[in-house]
Amino acid sequence: MSVSTLTHIALGLLALVGAAAIAAALMLASPVRPPPTLASIHEGAMRIDAVDAPNMSRFQARDGTWLAYRLYPAASGARDRIAILAHGSSASSIEMDRIATALAQAGVTAVALDIRGHGASGTRGDIAYRGELDDDLADLVAQLRHGYPAARFSLIGHSAGGGFALRIAGSPLGDAFDRFVLLAPYLGYSAPTNRPAEGPGRWASPDTPRIVATVMLERIGIDWPQSLPAIAFANAPEAKMGVTSQYSFRLMQNFTAPLDWKGAFLRAKGRIAVVAGADDELMDAEAYRRELPPLGVAMTILPNVDHMGVVYRPEAIKAILAAMAEPGA
Repeated sequence: MSVSTLTHIALGLLALVGAAAIAAALMLASPVRPPPTLASIHEGAMRIDAVDAPNMSRFQARDGTWLAYRLYPAASGARDRIAILAHGSSASSIEMDRIATALAQAGVTAVALDIRGHGASGTRGDIAYRGELDDDLADLVAQLRHGYPAARFSLIGHSAGGGFALRIAGSPLGDAFDRFVLLAPYLGYSAPTNRPAEGPGRWASPDTPRIVATVMLERIGIDWPQSLPAIAFANAPEAKMGVTSQYSFRLMQNFTAPLDWKGAFLRAKGRIAVVAGADDELMDAEAYRRELPPLGVAMTILPNVDHMGVVYRPEAIKAILAAMAEPGA
């Protein structure tokens, strides 16, 4: 092969690399655009009267960061059961106040966590690596063990927090929990339990070009784009000080269900119950009813309850307490 031919091939390859680099740069430059405000989510959040919520407590994660949670000690003084509560996407520990208060009154110590990247925990909208939220939860359990050495742990999660709880249930860390209660869980972008993400019920707007470019670059060892915003939520403008309006790629990837969500249900050693509302505007209650019982999941579908109602409506609280009840109680 002549020098001239080799030169042409090399120039052609350089041109392809250059074109790919330009394409990736343009895709990464695509701005994240939030969808219009989803009024039902905002109004539901406003109905959670948490004026008497406990002040923040903090624990130190393995990277040295102090993360926030609210502690609701069991009213009976019992120290044998702890429920850790994971809020939904964009929210904070306040979202889980009604549930935590009811659990404490029922004799279960409740710990409502500000997931890293939310509320008072870490950098708003970002984490350092995928799997950091799992590590944070392990660190919290380890700290609580010092004060409650004989306690049994449960994990309760709402929406994205429910998907995250399922991620934990199907992982080795799941062995630390004896039961999981998933409230209208988000089971991933391709799950049949999602309602169509267009129109008035649209909660999240992913930046598809940026996500595609980030995945492509990760495959060749370039990971810095994972810190860029990749998805935005339909929060009301007046709520922006108290919510997390967008996630980085790596937070989006960690705070959700695993891709093999069915396998996670089957791998879980602890009991799993799902509580959802029949009027959920984001999740399809009938799809839960169709998909989950064959996986050994106990189902409760509540009439006239929407996506946010499952964390504060009295009938939802009653169903959650029932899912947390000891056998034979």
